[in-house]
Amino acid sequence: MKIGIRNGSMGFPEMDELFEQAAQIGFDGVELDIRAEYEDELVLSEAGRERIRALSEKTGVEVPSLCIGALWQYSPAASGEELLETARHLLAAGIEAAADLGARWILVPVTPAEEEISYEECQARWIREMRAIAPVAEQAGVSLCLENVGRGCGQSAEDLKSLTDGVSSPNVLTYYDIGNACAFGNDAVAEIEYLAELIGVVHVKDREADLLGDGIVDIPLCVDTLRDIGYDGWLILETPPTDDPLEAGNYNLAYLRDIVD
Repeated sequence: MKIGIRNGSMGFPEMDELFEQAAQIGFDGVELDIRAEYEDELVLSEAGRERIRALSEKTGVEVPSLCIGALWQYSPAASGEELLETARHLLAAGIEAAADLGARWILVPVTPAEEEISYEECQARWIREMRAIAPVAEQAGVSLCLENVGRGCGQSAEDLKSLTDGVSSPNVLTYYDIGNACAFGNDAVAEIEYLAELIGVVHVKDREADLLGDGIVDIPLCVDTLRDIGYDGWLILETPPTDDPLEAGNYNLAYLRDIVD
């Protein structure tokens, strides 16, 4: 398994510094977030992606995945047409950016609508939008990976499977977060076994602690279970940057590398 880290977990440094620090620590890759102020994100411009590719080649640090964090503000479950159109734009732009960067996966948080709707309606809207964008992802060779998050209609493995079954595309998978599962009171090991081949990428973080191994998530057992189901993909740290992102990154990578190796 390869190990990467989100740029937010490094404190959102400038792109040059991000790649240099990730290489210095020893990460295999970085996951880049497309935030709410998405117009300024380097990954969404050709010139920006050219710069990112050059940094990746120079440092040897890959870009395995992108995260469309802006979907927390512009959800595919939105009722407002303007919000929904922005969500559709972000998904299409994210796919184009990922394909151009050679990133195979896109983290798609299963976010709620801006107004109160039922669980069933939320799932129906997500399935509708994922069905519409899935052919674009398939053509680009990129997988949209739905993440278990704390609000909306994707909090459990069963929720995620219901969504992926409803879309029925080989390029719509899940992005499983073991820390989120623990926060929701779910059994991460059982959920990993349940999702199995539907897992595209994995987020690693602890709960009730900043550093891996200091909290309540059984990270070694989760990694063992991932091996048992045949998973050999990326483990992406979504850990707090703390007051010293470099020190935290070094510690967390060493902890996880010891388990993986």
